Amino acid sequence: MIVPENIAKQLLSRYGLSVPAGKIAQTPDEAAAIAQELGDRGVVKAMIPIGGRGKAGGVKVCRSADQVRSAASGLLGQELLGHQVGSVLVEEPVPIARELYAGVVASTATDRIELILSLSGGVEIENTATQDQSSLLHLAIQPGDLLPVHRVRQWLRQSGVDLNALPDLADTLVKLYRAAADLDAILLEINPLVVSQDGRMFILDCKLEIDDNGLSRQPELAAVYMASLSERELRARQLGVSFVPLDGDIGVITSGAGLGMATLDLLKQSGLAPADFLDTGGGISEELVKGALELVMEPPEVRGAIINLYGGINRMLEAAKGIRAALQNITGDRPVVVKILGNQQEEAWAMLASEPNVHVIRVVQTETAVAKLAQLLN
Repeated sequence: MIVPENIAKQLLSRYGLSVPAGKIAQTPDEAAAIAQELGDRGVVKAMIPIGGRGKAGGVKVCRSADQVRSAASGLLGQELLGHQVGSVLVEEPVPIARELYAGVVASTATDRIELILSLSGGVEIENTATQDQSSLLHLAIQPGDLLPVHRVRQWLRQSGVDLNALPDLADTLVKLYRAAADLDAILLEINPLVVSQDGRMFILDCKLEIDDNGLSRQPELAAVYMASLSERELRARQLGVSFVPLDGDIGVITSGAGLGMATLDLLKQSGLAPADFLDTGGGISEELVKGALELVMEPPEVRGAIINLYGGINRMLEAAKGIRAALQNITGDRPVVVKILGNQQEEAWAMLASEPNVHVIRVVQTETAVAKLAQLLN
């Protein structure tokens, strides 16, 4: 889960980290009113879950409430980097003396928590890191370590960091690490972390990504996550399936994430575009498969579907019952290619043999099922 910037900053402020004053606005007038509260000025930021918005024109520094209103009007309702801007964050400007970059990353490559620092933060950090890897300082931390501040100070000195603000920087990095650990973060990125002209440190922008498996320990964030889901995503959660909407027109149901990814790849190779990724997991039932097929076939732009299931602990006859039940509620003559193998496969094949628009594949190769669907749709 990617936490919205305003909520992430509220959470970080609880750890004694300084963030600019600001509020969310959904209309230009709301943005102007916030600017007046901030002293007739403000920085207007498009609220989208992706980086690079500054370069794309999604951050506007304004010197009056009228400018804030105009900037918000120009952003709200527009598409930016593939996302529609539904709200803006209006913040108090901070006079910047220096920009840094700080990150806390859960590294699957090293099984460590990586504390990362660059003395060159801001919009060019990606280019800086690519051109000069030595500009990024790394401190590997054993998960669960408390990370005392003296260890960070020593690391900074040994790395050649020579800043008047070094004690404040070390304290800030420790607070970021502890916040990331408490919040089950897989990524906490501060860019820029700025030293203001009066010597204070501020988090000007941040990206906080939480491990979805830790949401049960984060009730405040779990509520935000549920509110961010679409109606179809909520139905998928109620069904107990993993569901990711995509931008294609082929519904996909599989029993396993690996099988699902392979199916998506084969569809792409055949010129077909997946409309979703749906993994039933190991608890297949008639009701689950019925709900899953209705879910993926619901959008009118979906031209057909592929169902790719293996029966070990899963009973394929239950899957066939679910497919047959779902077809009673699905409109149109859209083809459904079904490849189900394993436990009770013969019974499942027999049940689906007479169903209209259902094409049963009885071989192990997913390529055969994909080719059949491509033939039916082209």
